[in-house]
Amino acid sequence: MKLNIEIDNLSKGQAKAIEDMLAVWLLLIEKEKGRWVSMYINGTNGFYPEISVNGKAPERYLENIGPRWNTINKDTDDEDEVYFLDYERIEKLLDKEDNDS
Repeated sequence: MKLNIEIDNLSKGQAKAIEDMLAVWLLLIEKEKGRWVSMYINGTNGFYPEISVNGKAPERYLENIGPRWNTINKDTDDEDEVYFLDYERIEKLLDKEDNDS
């Protein structure tokens, strides 16, 4: 499967953060490691990308694969909310849907 993603209306820092995240994906493949990889998205403060996936607006696919919002503590007393998206859980659900049909 091929996925074409186009993202417009980014600052240089936002574009570099996305590029760095994708580079880390490739590094993890090279090192044969698994890690959660993400970036902070602040929809209230200057992050307003225009995104298309295969020429259309992105769609949420899975609504009911279990809890994905959580909080984490880093090296401070503050907590950050995070959204976990695990492609392996999605693949299992897709396989189940294929087998049920």
